[in-house]
Amino acid sequence: MANKNLVGRCGLYCGACGIYRAYKDNGEFLKKLAEGFKCSPEKVRCEGCMALTPECWGNGCKIVQCLQSKDLEFCYQCSEYVKDSCEKFRKLAQRYAKIGVDVRVNLERIRKGETEEWLRESEKKYRCHSCGKPLPVYGTEGKCYHCGKDVPERFI
Repeated sequence: MANKNLVGRCGLYCGACGIYRAYKDNGEFLKKLAEGFKCSPEKVRCEGCMALTPECWGNGCKIVQCLQSKDLEFCYQCSEYVKDSCEKFRKLAQRYAKIGVDVRVNLERIRKGETEEWLRESEKKYRCHSCGKPLPVYGTEGKCYHCGKDVPERFI
């Protein structure tokens, strides 16, 4: 059974989020991410969008905050998303589209009830082809931080 806590409210698979991966995988990637954000490694933590705790980094996410203020669970439930007028979502979608992740397609699958299948596919997709360990969509700089082997820039 797939981990439903990893259903991103914006359509991103949380299992491939850099914050989540750094927190769960610990090690050098966590140190690198903490340095980049100028915080202690203990501050970099997240359990996934569907399991936010008070300590989770995701509470600072502008999209999560927006959804919470509107008492919504996912972006597709928002009238601004439907009208394609949400600037926060547009920027996020453009950022991920550059690396081959279509969060709109993901949200549509979630909306249609294909969540379990999408989670299983995503869990397989965002892994190192050499060692099989999970990786984030950003932050690897072409190398698996588990085994050091080259990874494709896109996970398509």
